[in-house]
Amino acid sequence: PGDYCGKIDVQLTAAMPAGLALGTVLNRLFDTVLVNVPGTVGDVDTEFLHDLRVAVRRTRSVLKMAGRALPESLVSQYRPEFRWLGDLTTPTRDLDVYLLGYSSMAARLVAGTGSELAPFHDYLVKERGTAQRQLARGLRSTRFERLASRWRHDLGQVTATLGRRPSTGAFAARRIAKAHQRVLRQGAAIGAASPPQALHDLRKRCKELRYALEVFASLHDAAEQWRAVNELKALQDCLGEYQDTEVQQAELRAFAQRMMADRSAPAETLLAMGEIGATLALRQRAARGEFAGRFAEFSSQHGQARFSVLTRAAT
Repeated sequence: PGDYCGKIDVQLTAAMPAGLALGTVLNRLFDTVLVNVPGTVGDVDTEFLHDLRVAVRRTRSVLKMAGRALPESLVSQYRPEFRWLGDLTTPTRDLDVYLLGYSSMAARLVAGTGSELAPFHDYLVKERGTAQRQLARGLRSTRFERLASRWRHDLGQVTATLGRRPSTGAFAARRIAKAHQRVLRQGAAIGAASPPQALHDLRKRCKELRYALEVFASLHDAAEQWRAVNELKALQDCLGEYQDTEVQQAELRAFAQRMMADRSAPAETLLAMGEIGATLALRQRAARGEFAGRFAEFSSQHGQARFSVLTRAAT
């Protein structure tokens, strides 16, 4: 506790070079990655892996938004490395989500019982153990050691030789405005008949906007920043519930098939898992029904005005 802040804790100014600002943010994010590695490898608590993953996702977003503010050679070299790191952490975190929510899932059973579902819990624990060992090996690997040793060095060399343009304020305003317009455009195109992929793509655009707001938060009035993020978060929560429940249904079917194949799933367990799948489907349907209202609130004139205030303040 107290070793680091979950927020991007940097102080940027509108006049500083955008490349220097992004380099400062990327360095701080890598601090967060490294401080969480021992706890993740040692499997001390699931929050170590969670915070490591958030820092990696933010890093990937910053590299994606960098444009000409950072050299293409640096971005093209390290984007695949941070994607690898993100992919490495995914299986363990997905299983963590199931295990953290297991008690709640079991408590909601109506036809099934907790004892009937218990073999599913045992299966998740076994799968999670395998995934955790693979994750620990990856974080001890030569590839990760090379990333840890070279990233700061290369980033420091680049930021020391960058010019003063574009300025951080102008860069932030353009990136936030562009990300905001993408969300508005894609969201407005979604109707009742739109496929699930359209909502998944919109969720990605919302994440990009959220990360842009977080990266450049120190340029904005704290109250205005909080209101804009809060309204965006309501839309993100709806989209997240929709996508997460769809993914969990697919994973649940895959778990059931593998458990049947290795004969570790009694009929009662499969029936209880089917009941969980039905609950997930109902939650997904409810989230889909909420979407139109959530997006209408976010895209209202009042909501758009908040983002205009932020982009004006950043310049």
